[in-house]
Amino acid sequence: RIAYILNNHLAMPWQVLALTFTNKAANEMKSRLATFSDGSWNPTDVWCGTFHSICLRILRANAIRLGMESNFLIYGEDDQKAVIKTVLANHGATTKTPADYVEEFAKTKDKGLSALKCNDKLYTAYNAELARLNAVDFGDIILRVLVLFDTCPDVLLRYQNQFRYILVDEFQDTNTAQMEFLQMLTSGQSNPNICCVGDDDQSIYSWRGAEIRHILGFDKTYENAQIIRLETNYRSTSNILNAANKVIENNKGRKGKTLWTDNGDGEKITVHTAEDERMEARYLAYAEACMN
Repeated sequence: RIAYILNNHLAMPWQVLALTFTNKAANEMKSRLATFSDGSWNPTDVWCGTFHSICLRILRANAIRLGMESNFLIYGEDDQKAVIKTVLANHGATTKTPADYVEEFAKTKDKGLSALKCNDKLYTAYNAELARLNAVDFGDIILRVLVLFDTCPDVLLRYQNQFRYILVDEFQDTNTAQMEFLQMLTSGQSNPNICCVGDDDQSIYSWRGAEIRHILGFDKTYENAQIIRLETNYRSTSNILNAANKVIENNKGRKGKTLWTDNGDGEKITVHTAEDERMEARYLAYAEACMN
């Protein structure tokens, strides 16, 4: 889709925003773009990356508007625990561990702008200590951009005007903060051009904030949305797909689809019950060795 847009000169490369969730997927997208270019555009000019890498780029470019220094540090889990230990030392004993708070605070920030309404004393003290250290945590990267867009409408308008085409991969994995980011970029546009690819039957990351309602309600969020079902499968055989269809048809709250293939029936499915994950791994390794 990106290659079509750029090869047909519908936009300049920097007017295309492509988002995914892992660095591996982002690098794969960039690699493929390089093979699709007709030579009239540079693939590296496309804004292609994870939600966090793109938001980090926006945040560093506009940090001063939030009273931040552009060379702010990004704290990983060990750094976060150290900050939390400092905060806990000033707020008395607790039954939770620093690791518990890292997870709790991350979930709060994944909820987007509503995180600003959290009045928990430890959460507030933790964020204050991060600010003192000129640092942000992983959850802050998107949250701070939301605050930037919310408090600096001129900055939001600049990026709204820049990104004429927005594409999102694995859309079923979006959390509230990521969805708010997309909605802010497309707000105020009568017919925003946003293309999201996802599978409502593969939403397995609710434990880390993913909201299945985003993909199920996409056509309500964007009233002129067109839903295209990609039901042809090129990897599996009919026996595997028929079994998969029987399993996923029991999922509640789904758009519905019927997977099919031209690859023939293939071998029949067998079921193996292992005692634990180690025995399962051994069985799979043995089965693969036999196939080879």
